[in-house]
Amino acid sequence: MRIRLMTSLFLLLGLVLPIRAQEPIETASNGMITDALERLNGRFSLEEDHYAIQLKNRTYRLYRLDAGKRLLIKAGIKSQPSLAVLNRYNEKIAVTTRAVRYEKTGVFLEAGLDCQLGVTQTSIAKFVTRFTDDVVKFEAFLAKNPGVEDVAQPVGDPKVAPVIGKRKVPFAVTPGSDDKEFVITFPTADPQNWETAWKVVWDMETAKHANDQGFKFPKGRGNASVLFKIKKAYFKPGQKAEWIQVLDDAHPSEFYVPYYFRGTRFYDLRSVGGYVPLSAKEGGAVSQVLSKSRRVIAELRDTGPAYKHGSITRRGEELTLFANFGAANYTYMIEYGFKDDGGIVFRHSPTGYNFFSHFDATHMHGSFWRIGMKLGPDGNNDTNQVFITGLPTNPRDQGDGGKLDIKEVTTESFHDWNPAAFTRIRVTNPNYSIVPEGKGRPALPISYDLVTTPQGLARHKRFKDEKFTHHDFWITRQDCPEKMYVYLGNHFFTPDGNVNPNLAKLDKKNAVIWHSSSALHVPRAEDGILKGNSTANGQATIYWTTFELRPRNLFLRTPIYRASP
Repeated sequence: MRIRLMTSLFLLLGLVLPIRAQEPIETASNGMITDALERLNGRFSLEEDHYAIQLKNRTYRLYRLDAGKRLLIKAGIKSQPSLAVLNRYNEKIAVTTRAVRYEKTGVFLEAGLDCQLGVTQTSIAKFVTRFTDDVVKFEAFLAKNPGVEDVAQPVGDPKVAPVIGKRKVPFAVTPGSDDKEFVITFPTADPQNWETAWKVVWDMETAKHANDQGFKFPKGRGNASVLFKIKKAYFKPGQKAEWIQVLDDAHPSEFYVPYYFRGTRFYDLRSVGGYVPLSAKEGGAVSQVLSKSRRVIAELRDTGPAYKHGSITRRGEELTLFANFGAANYTYMIEYGFKDDGGIVFRHSPTGYNFFSHFDATHMHGSFWRIGMKLGPDGNNDTNQVFITGLPTNPRDQGDGGKLDIKEVTTESFHDWNPAAFTRIRVTNPNYSIVPEGKGRPALPISYDLVTTPQGLARHKRFKDEKFTHHDFWITRQDCPEKMYVYLGNHFFTPDGNVNPNLAKLDKKNAVIWHSSSALHVPRAEDGILKGNSTANGQATIYWTTFELRPRNLFLRTPIYRASP
């Protein structure tokens, strides 16, 4: 009996006393996790993508993410509380945990451990045991706060009525495409005498589908809709013109949210949420929900005056595709705007209720985009060149010549936006021109400029895996093996921090521009947090981050120009 008592005492001491010989490291190996779990007097097994743990008659899943840089533990909850109840828990109790309701798998309590702050076998064991206590407290909270139906519309949330005179978008959908391929002509009010047109192919892909293409989403994310892609986009600058391809696989690659508070940070696209179904009431006067999955809305918008001199003016039009990415308390609004003048606008905006219910939780909302370019008509769009353009910043160079600094990018590389230079990334097809040569100049090749309008330059350098945030633009070949923005640091830098000496030559092939567009969220009373963070009290309103692709030399005159008043 005494031997058993001594053995139990030593096991207990092993959990609560530090082991002097064990120094914290920045990644958790499978061996370290196994040793930690063996201390807990429970049962566990290593499954395909997680550890299945049996403790106190309950099953937990422990995920080792990013080669051990992060750990995520989950416990399923049998009851199905309302979203309002989950919001109250996240507001009043949750600090290191959060309650999440998934569309298909129900309610889970989750907690994360950032191993890069230092981890040991002892800290992993404590992380798991404390989470088991958190689950008990969570279920006690649910018992005291019953409710399986979502609350009625909160005060101030308008009952959205159908828009009077609402009508569908005047585009031609390709039969059998599930609304994922269409052509729209401009001006839409004059379909017989249209002057420009877009042909767009889009898709919504799951994490499993993405992983089959070489992405690296956690295996537990398989069914989540994570990639809202423009697979191909073609522009036609006239009825007699050829279709000119512009995009070849463009999509948001990550929504990264680091807090300047408690070390909290989320990779929401890679690890948390997914695109959600939409309802027709979310669209404007000319709109419709697309596809059987109902995750995208097409909307025709008036963009205001396109030009004006005296009484000569015309209002522009844009066909917008938008989707909503849901990640627990936040929603990310994502838009592609296809303009009648050949431009493409990329927009991102966070909204939702705040994760913390006070004013100190300042954080960044970063949207990180992949823009695959393939410029030119089919059969003549495999040769492209990339240039960095900017206004000379030295006064001695700002003379009467009116010349920009234009430098060709010949190797995979990274670049930064210079506000004094108005930095742009230009993609050109040197083998295709619409504007012929003139007196004293050659023919002008078709081009697109990436023009960004940043609110600031987000740089995150607290953790080793944040290298992807250290520059504003990254340029790779289309066939670059790296598919995800968050791992670009591993592609461009060696483990010791030097630039990778084996970066590929562009060789005038199709290229990918990777660009970040971020917004700083400083909590305020208008976020609806004075009475606690929940949808019943309010939400942070939308604020957009934006950049665009602007055409060059695709027209012989101003697009859709009306000289007569």
